[in-house]
Amino acid sequence: MRKPIHLLVSIVILCLLSACGGGGGGGSSNSGSDAANFGCSGGCAGQNLSAEEVRIVIGNGVLGAQALGVQATFAVVDRVGNVLALYQMPGAAQDTVFDGQFGAAGGLEGLTVPSTLAAISKAGTGAYLSSQGNAFSTRTASQIIQDHFNPGEEDQPGGPLFGVQFSQLPCGDLNGGSSGSAGPKSLPLGLSADPGGLPLYKNGDLVGGIGVELDGIYRLDRNIQDRDLDPEEQLALFASQSFAAPSERTGDNIFVAGKTLRFTDAAQSDFPVVAEIFPDLGAENFVAIPAFGSGQPRDGQIYGSAASGVVRSVRAGVASAVLTNSAGGPRYPTRGAGALPAAAVDAILDSALLTAQRSRAAIRTPRDSSARVTIFIVDAEGTVLGMAASEDAPLFGIDVALQKARTAAFFSSPDAGNALVGAGLGGYAQALSAFLGRQVLDGSVAFTARAIGNLSRPFFTDGIVGNPNGPLSHPFPGAAGSPSWSPFNTGLQLDLVQGQLAAALGNLSNPAALGHGCSAVGRRLANGIQIFPGSVPLYSDGRLVGAIGISGDGVDQDDLIAYYGASREGLDAAGHAGIGDAVYGFNAPPSLRSDNLIGPFTDTRLRYVNCPERPFIDDNSQNVCDGGV
Repeated sequence: MRKPIHLLVSIVILCLLSACGGGGGGGSSNSGSDAANFGCSGGCAGQNLSAEEVRIVIGNGVLGAQALGVQATFAVVDRVGNVLALYQMPGAAQDTVFDGQFGAAGGLEGLTVPSTLAAISKAGTGAYLSSQGNAFSTRTASQIIQDHFNPGEEDQPGGPLFGVQFSQLPCGDLNGGSSGSAGPKSLPLGLSADPGGLPLYKNGDLVGGIGVELDGIYRLDRNIQDRDLDPEEQLALFASQSFAAPSERTGDNIFVAGKTLRFTDAAQSDFPVVAEIFPDLGAENFVAIPAFGSGQPRDGQIYGSAASGVVRSVRAGVASAVLTNSAGGPRYPTRGAGALPAAAVDAILDSALLTAQRSRAAIRTPRDSSARVTIFIVDAEGTVLGMAASEDAPLFGIDVALQKARTAAFFSSPDAGNALVGAGLGGYAQALSAFLGRQVLDGSVAFTARAIGNLSRPFFTDGIVGNPNGPLSHPFPGAAGSPSWSPFNTGLQLDLVQGQLAAALGNLSNPAALGHGCSAVGRRLANGIQIFPGSVPLYSDGRLVGAIGISGDGVDQDDLIAYYGASREGLDAAGHAGIGDAVYGFNAPPSLRSDNLIGPFTDTRLRYVNCPERPFIDDNSQNVCDGGV
């Protein structure tokens, strides 16, 4: 059977090398492929990679590595994170070492892990951060998670997705616990910022990602003022050429805070001429990791099908999606808890989804597209009460939306400080009280993910070099002794999950051992916390009853959808006038909100939410998050 596959692949490569065009090849540059532009923005038919197409991707990558005279490890995943192939060339580096390139100490810095795990996380990052409306890479991720945005621009705030790298973890109860083909799957090292991970497209639909690891260093790009000729990124580009990203959707078409995002530094034109003989992909070089499959090429799942675990639906008249269980039913059916009954949960989900539909997206093309997000509602103990997602929302937002919701619920609870003490993390609670001059983890303050993020930066206020670290962060390297901050050692965020993450990475031969919870404080934070914006706690009669978390678009859009979705105005607009407080809906009373707290410096009030100017596509409303809504 191998010869016919080789013949097919050889024909495809000949076509690519002669620039004869086709579904996703030809016209490629560092901005994606013009031939891959199908005008898709969420509604195009779902596609998948066949096992033979997976072989083409791996084969192209191996051809490229042979041309460069290097040996590499390649991973291909589908859109929901199933590993479709894991291939390690003979002589490839077996391990890779975490190096944030900050000179930092502690956390994951200096940790050695198998290079196969790095390749999987890179492939998954390319798939999870992308959609039909945007194509992002691990280089894009590197740009948006660092201590400044852009990296290296001192006195600028941290990246908009600061902290997102610690999501999709194998110990988490959402991704880590999925079985069979149903996603979203966990990524062994979380989301990656090491160049060499790209999304894969077919007829305009996102069908997965390719990840490449070869240099033995798991890092990020600290200097984006230059253009690297990174061999891992070069090989990912060469591997993906038959399934390249649409040039109209790549990150360099998207502006965040007035800055262009990066997709790749390398381009197809940087590559040397490659022999047209397709390499023999020996079966012995495909690597099995029980938690991630046999490593042998297999078909990917079509996103939106029951087998993918994410099924298309309709809610409040809006095209949407839900997660499903192995029986095909909703994985998180709506339910109530105490003063947050099921009818209220459904009302808030409707309101948030309609708010997203009205909101102008920040990270999608074409411009004036609707935001596409995932929505989770939890009770005060972090138990899921309901979820919904916009059609074509990026997959990373599923785990992150739940993290954000749990973050708001936990830190707003009366026993948050005691829970941290019980988990051996009481030093953070003490530092926070000292920093703000009062006890705040006792239920007296309504915290959002944005507020917790303010307190979790290596500089307070965010980005101001020379200022001390926030109380939930480690200090920047050079400011104090060990441990110190890096993207691989963020502070409380990592310390909450590091023990269980290490246990999960040591148990990848036993998939049943995964997905039982990451956090040292138990099920309330079972997939960890998140420290960039997009959640608010929910209140009824002045009492904490839960939280809503949003993720998938710009951080201000996430804030808007959470806050406005829970507001009186949002609920009324969704047709739920009789549910929630007559003034606040389910938002916290203003007297409880974290923006009443002032830090140790003049004019350093914490934030609660920050909503975009003129956020809606269908009207010119301004300041929609002001006032008592």
